Amino acid sequence: MVAENRLGRRSFLSLAGAGLMLTGCGSTTARPSASATAPRNTFVLAHAAAPAGLDPSRRNSQETARIATQILEGLVTADRSTGEPAPGLAESWELADDRRSVTFTLRRGVRFHDGAALDAAAVKANFDKWQAQAESSEPWASRCAFATAFRHGTSSSLVASAYAGTEVTDERTVVVKLTRPYTPLLAALTQPAFGIASPASIEAGTENEHPVGTGPFRFDSATADTVKLSAHEGYWGELGDVGTLEMRVIRDAHVRCAALLTGEVDAYDLVGLDAFAPLARRGVQVLYRDPYSVSYLGFNRSVPVLRDVAVRRAVASAIDRGALASQLYPSGTNVADQLVPARFNVDGENLQIPGYDPQRARDQLRASSYRGQALRFYYPRNTSRMYLQEPERVYAQISAQLTRAGFRLDPVPMDWDDGYVDAVTDPTAGHAFSLLGWSGSFRDPDGFMGPLLGTPDAQLGDDDAGLLTAVNRAATMPQGDARNAAYRTLNDRVSAVIPAVPLAHPVSAVAVNSRVASFPLTSTGFERFNELRLA
Repeated sequence: MVAENRLGRRSFLSLAGAGLMLTGCGSTTARPSASATAPRNTFVLAHAAAPAGLDPSRRNSQETARIATQILEGLVTADRSTGEPAPGLAESWELADDRRSVTFTLRRGVRFHDGAALDAAAVKANFDKWQAQAESSEPWASRCAFATAFRHGTSSSLVASAYAGTEVTDERTVVVKLTRPYTPLLAALTQPAFGIASPASIEAGTENEHPVGTGPFRFDSATADTVKLSAHEGYWGELGDVGTLEMRVIRDAHVRCAALLTGEVDAYDLVGLDAFAPLARRGVQVLYRDPYSVSYLGFNRSVPVLRDVAVRRAVASAIDRGALASQLYPSGTNVADQLVPARFNVDGENLQIPGYDPQRARDQLRASSYRGQALRFYYPRNTSRMYLQEPERVYAQISAQLTRAGFRLDPVPMDWDDGYVDAVTDPTAGHAFSLLGWSGSFRDPDGFMGPLLGTPDAQLGDDDAGLLTAVNRAATMPQGDARNAAYRTLNDRVSAVIPAVPLAHPVSAVAVNSRVASFPLTSTGFERFNELRLA
């Protein structure tokens, strides 16, 4: 088994907080000679939470993925305009006729930041590492990107892995093999989680604290609230305008806004509701991402009363999703009737999520198995997410509505950085309700259905054999009308089960200062800062 670094998020932050500056990579290999002059400009971006380590293959963390996008590159990349797979470290690929393997041909002359050459063996070392992680006993293993894309490592007999292995044909040719077709394979591989790391860093087990890739930026240093990257002079592609990129953690949306207005940062992500008007008055450019995430009220169905679909339907009837979307999310946010955003054009045709009806909620609750017991409601504090920019305000409105419907709640606020996601995705944690969501990371409906419902261990894991079969069958179907129809039917079926109450498909926004001539905005939030242009 590939050696695995066991330092988790807390260890990463503890080391950084102690002032450790991670500037060496443990390799004695000389760096390649400079192929370009590094730009001298510094650019500072504020984001809303600390990264959950720096290895994107372990955690579904927006901040980790954003940093990794600059350092690591995948075999394929997502076209910024269309989201479709485009050449990355692989200059070309060929899909087998039976759709059960893809043969990739690697670019020539690409080197890692430690000087080692990119070859097929390096690609295989990464796939071996990802496979080992998905098979590990780590609490996050079932939710890492390799596990959710390939349905790998699940303990359930209801879902088999789609991954059959990776084979090196020659120095520049590598074959990824499948046990069954997985239609969005190329799109899934555009995720930062599938960025190719230096084999030396994998062997050393340092990739969670010091990633080493082939990207336009190399890791420079980290403290508790800042990660600094430097333009890599030996990069095989275009370096762009930024020589030093600083990713700074500023948890409070108001403080992020103030930091931009005072010149402390050049841009910040997740503009809060109260900032849009002041920014407009100051002439600050605000860039909007299309709705590409879903926020939801989650149910822990290990709590006996929440196994009763009548209780879950009462919850849905009690929540005014229209008011939430219009009052607590940026303008342009869509009310969610299903988990998959509208951009995929696979909306269900017989959706059964109840609309807002307080009297109906009270009637349903009286007829259900609920008997007035207190239900613990976890919600996050001190963060903004693409799907949940102001969680405390969302919680306050939902909890008031549920209380009016007859529910008795025990609120449990929890700081995001204190392991909130781990807590609310652990069925043994003792909570009943939680606020969470999912941000799309690749262009396919399975980018939502797989991580949320693809296995019993998924984020909204369900052991309904029929539902699992439908989710995984849709992922294997060839692109076309039949597959789209399967997802429409699947959306209807999920709405009847109600594994969670979808709340909104929010827009999110980035504010930039006057230095920025062009910002490489993407719907996923995985912007590549070598594409940033400064005035």
